[in-house]
Amino acid sequence: MPTPNLPPNAAKPAEQSLQELVYAVSHDLGASARAIKGFADLLTRRYSEALDADGQNFLRLMSKGATDLQAQLDGLLAYSRIESRGQPLSPTNVAEVWQSVKAAATSRLHEAAAIAEQDQLPVVLTDAKQLAQLLSELLENSLKFRREEPLRVCLSAEQAASSQTGSRAMWLFRWTDNGRGIAPQHLERVFQMFQRCHSDVPGVGAGLAVAQRIVQRHGGTIWAESTVGSGTSICFTLPAS
Repeated sequence: MPTPNLPPNAAKPAEQSLQELVYAVSHDLGASARAIKGFADLLTRRYSEALDADGQNFLRLMSKGATDLQAQLDGLLAYSRIESRGQPLSPTNVAEVWQSVKAAATSRLHEAAAIAEQDQLPVVLTDAKQLAQLLSELLENSLKFRREEPLRVCLSAEQAASSQTGSRAMWLFRWTDNGRGIAPQHLERVFQMFQRCHSDVPGVGAGLAVAQRIVQRHGGTIWAESTVGSGTSICFTLPAS
């Protein structure tokens, strides 16, 4: 039987179709979330004095719910774009990217009295923009889950053992902080989208899922090592240049 002539879009890869669906959903629902928050804020400004304490609390919860929904949709959109918006991999100086990430976060680092350090860092084969996004997500995570004492973060690297990477030359990076730490039962869960281990800290639980997606796109792996109350190490591999 002859193969039927299919329209050009009839055999889209599943990944592309999923990315298009996520984009459409995020865009349209995002507009709805912004509208809900806008009207909730308008009600608060104009009519909050006419409401009792319960009514005012309901408005606050409505506004917060819309804000959280928008943040979740933004995280989902960022996650879906790792593949579709990625650039070709090229030799990238990790130290230069890390410096730019620190510069962009200067005010927040100062606010947290944070010390951000690094060891000697290599040149790797990566998408420089996504590498900056990865490091930004890790820094954001450390800033959110810091303890009362000044935050310390450090980025270091060493050549990965061949048993960890097969025949491909890889660098093993270690991001360490002295924050709250992660309980053993949550070490794998933290990389799942919208999973949160500390309900008292703002956020939707998308950062480490995005980080994992970036590392996987580069052919690497990522995992967490942690002790509650002492800090966390996020370890990941990236291909050597």
